[in-house]
Amino acid sequence: MGPPTGAGPAISVGHLTKRFGGLVAVDDLSFDVGRGQIFGLLGSNGAGKTTTLKVLTGLLRPDSGRVRIDGVDVLRRPVEAKRRIGFLPEAPALYDQLTAREFLEMIGTLRSMEQARLDARIGELLEMMELSEFAKSNVGTFSRGMRQKLAFASAVLHSPAILVLDEPLSGLDPRFGKLFKDWIRGHAGGGGSVLMSTHVTSNAEEMCDRVAVIDRGRVLAAGPVRGVLEASGTKTLEDAFVALVGGSRWPRSPSSQRTR
Repeated sequence: MGPPTGAGPAISVGHLTKRFGGLVAVDDLSFDVGRGQIFGLLGSNGAGKTTTLKVLTGLLRPDSGRVRIDGVDVLRRPVEAKRRIGFLPEAPALYDQLTAREFLEMIGTLRSMEQARLDARIGELLEMMELSEFAKSNVGTFSRGMRQKLAFASAVLHSPAILVLDEPLSGLDPRFGKLFKDWIRGHAGGGGSVLMSTHVTSNAEEMCDRVAVIDRGRVLAAGPVRGVLEASGTKTLEDAFVALVGGSRWPRSPSSQRTR
């Protein structure tokens, strides 16, 4: 991965708000992602995580607030901001009629990568993702896990220092999930920065240096994982999440109500 390219936070979000009609999807959201840090955006489905990431990556325009990637204002200089990140969306748009190699070549061309470097990176990433033998296979024949690996390869193809990952472990088997976690930790350990969204609290607790728990587009708690646990008076991030967001009382199952 490339080294950090500027001073200050890798990602800075200030008072971000995004509405869809009468729905406030992101409500005055603020947080920073530091250099060499894995930052987790933790929330239930519909909490505003994906909308936030789409604004960060220039796919949606906010109603108000600011976003800076490596010091670059996303609203004023979107192309320059996009050059500095690798983005893995929750539902990657892949081209089923292209082969894996053709898809990565297309991405590299759009990234204006020099051909020799592009060829080397494609070979390296296909091998790393264990997709080398499928390099000439159409993406439409790939399983969900294979598609996720190819999408990840496309996100890191140009060696960005800043990664924005939306549910990055989705669809991966346990072995590759472990490899991805180790790779992401190594990226941060080398000075890179990672913003990842997830609703899987165990992944966030295991991987992240800092987290922000959001609900209905608002930050309920933010800081180091240990600090969030202490503030919520809980021992696990799962319990902290439930305490902050609020859990419903499920009725007891019929089997648990049987008398002996």
